[in-house]
Amino acid sequence: MPHIILEYSADVGDHVEIPELLHAMHNALADAGIDKVRIKTRGVALPYAVVGEAQHNGHMMHATLLLLEGRDVATKKSYGDPIFAAMKEAVASSLPACAVTLEIRDMSKDTYYL
Repeated sequence: MPHIILEYSADVGDHVEIPELLHAMHNALADAGIDKVRIKTRGVALPYAVVGEAQHNGHMMHATLLLLEGRDVATKKSYGDPIFAAMKEAVASSLPACAVTLEIRDMSKDTYYL
């Protein structure tokens, strides 16, 4: 049921092994205590992105972690921290100026279909 959606400027894929990063993010969430069988992780390359000032050169990576509602902030952060760390590590050497962000959102149990 948890979803990790990685959006990234397409040119990031020239510097980062996206499939490896997706596996690292997937495994990070599983290692944080979510049943791996339930996690859905995907990446979406964005052909156009405008990011901040020129120093970013348009390189950006944003992940959204979607969880069913009911978890406290500390638990959400314990899931988000290792995912964010995997993202930062992926760009550290090849794209150190890449804008990397992560957001955690709740999904309503009443409107999420299983």
